[in-house]
Amino acid sequence: MTSASVDWLSAPPEDDDEKEPKRFYGVVTGRVINLMDLMQLGRVQVQLPFIDDLDLSPWARIATPMSGIVSGVAMLPQIGDEVLVAFEHGDVNVPYVIGSLWNGFAPPPPNLPVPDSPVRTSYMIRTLTGNELLMIEAPPMIQLMSPLAGQSITMTDAGTVMLSATGVEIVVGGATIAVTAAGVVIAGATVNLGATTALNLTAPEITMTATGNCTIVGATVLINPV
Repeated sequence: MTSASVDWLSAPPEDDDEKEPKRFYGVVTGRVINLMDLMQLGRVQVQLPFIDDLDLSPWARIATPMSGIVSGVAMLPQIGDEVLVAFEHGDVNVPYVIGSLWNGFAPPPPNLPVPDSPVRTSYMIRTLTGNELLMIEAPPMIQLMSPLAGQSITMTDAGTVMLSATGVEIVVGGATIAVTAAGVVIAGATVNLGATTALNLTAPEITMTATGNCTIVGATVLINPV
């Protein structure tokens, strides 16, 4: 018993670094270096300033406004993005990305208010390729834009919805409405045009063609009246 006690007392102390992980209490900026999370947990690999070896860079979970079972807000940073990182109980092996940061090399979108504006009047979500969701407070407006073909959908406080595109097509089953610069085409098994007061067709030239019967019914039918 005495010999065992002496051996225990004379043994060298254990290395504290092996018992306790490195701790950093606070937040630090990092850089995203990998998005390929093999566990598919929505994590990103982050290079931290106090870890030189890229192989040792930890995988960080993303703090998001909402998350649930196969649901939530899925907006992960891109490779090279600067992020703000915090650590669980200071353990550098358990990092969390709590936000993203703009900088001189990655400036914010150009839609921010001018510096002397006291109130923010616009909000934007913009992807790297330029897809935008723009919300303006005064006058109220929401706009969805795609830059590749100059397409946009705009909703205003006047109750109007404006579509700007090279073509608009609405497809329901076998029925279609196609709007292009060349004109409007309405096609379907049956097409009905109705109005509660009057239906007017006006054009320099109108052609009506039927492969079967052509029926025109009215209280009075006038064709080319003098």
